[in-house]
Amino acid sequence: MIDVITYDDGLPISVIVPHSIDKTRVNFFNDYVFPMLEANMPSEIIINDNQGTAPEKRNAGFAKSTQPFVFFCDNDIVLPATHLQKLYNVLNKSQWGFAYSGYMGIVLHPENHPIGRNFPIKTVEYNWTTLKRGNYISTMSLIKRELFPGFDETLKRLQDWDLYLTMGSRGVNGKAVFNNEFFAYYLDEGITSNTNNETQAIMTIINKHKLGM
Repeated sequence: MIDVITYDDGLPISVIVPHSIDKTRVNFFNDYVFPMLEANMPSEIIINDNQGTAPEKRNAGFAKSTQPFVFFCDNDIVLPATHLQKLYNVLNKSQWGFAYSGYMGIVLHPENHPIGRNFPIKTVEYNWTTLKRGNYISTMSLIKRELFPGFDETLKRLQDWDLYLTMGSRGVNGKAVFNNEFFAYYLDEGITSNTNNETQAIMTIINKHKLGM
């Protein structure tokens, strides 16, 4: 089911959440994620807990959205109360196509995570050359609706990197927003995690975008 929750006088932003029916994630979302999404005051929160991959859920959620800015938020992300406002202030009426910040990874089960501890992902200035070498931008960015190309549903990993490479190849650049980090909670293996080989996934992106050629 895709739930569309609307608010009067909110920011012109549609927040799109690829959700699940897993009890742990549902409880965490209801107790922590959703209240902070509401505190950010978007005009729409779209929750898609239909079967399918995360990219499929995001694209289907986008098809239901109506606002000029979209923000894809996983169901284990806790935003500061002013997070979307800060991104919007930078992106609105600017030449940038999307705005983003880094985050703090909170690992609740170190034994199930490759890093095994909490870790920061720093906010890094946008650079097209650096992006072609590897991704440093989270899925959780604010994007101008008309510039969103859709997630590639054929990819098993690195859909966020592919998204920003696709936009960059079309001349769409991003803008880093500092001092605006959010919290990413690793409750388990994650909604977008899988057992697909990372090296193979990287090569798929390299070949698709002809990187280094």
